[in-house]
Amino acid sequence: MKMSRTIALVAAAFLVLVATSVVAQESSSTATKGTSVRGCLSGPNTEGAYVLKTAKGHAFEVGGNDQLKSHVGHEVKLTGTWVKSGSQIGENESAEKNEKSEASEHRGVAERHFKVSDIQHIADTCSQGAATTSKP
Repeated sequence: MKMSRTIALVAAAFLVLVATSVVAQESSSTATKGTSVRGCLSGPNTEGAYVLKTAKGHAFEVGGNDQLKSHVGHEVKLTGTWVKSGSQIGENESAEKNEKSEASEHRGVAERHFKVSDIQHIADTCSQGAATTSKP
């Protein structure tokens, strides 16, 4: 009787451990996937960053992935994370120093920066017609 009770307790503990492990793995994989944004890629701009313009007309600087240059003028889905500083996406340092002055150019709103970890090609052209390349 004592033996079957011990086996039952060990089995129950094992099941709790397995269930906890599965939940931890699911939440970990969700956290590492990041955020996805979709739009038309242009650039690089004078700051050395690329710009993604969404179908709703929002635009923000993206960088941190060498493959971006292969997708200029294309519609893409980018996966990554929002970052606080342009230097985190590869903006040149002199441009980064001008971030505060840019806020006034954008009606008091600082630019948003998105660090790209993955690029999914959607189309060779942009349906929005927003693909323009700014050259310094």
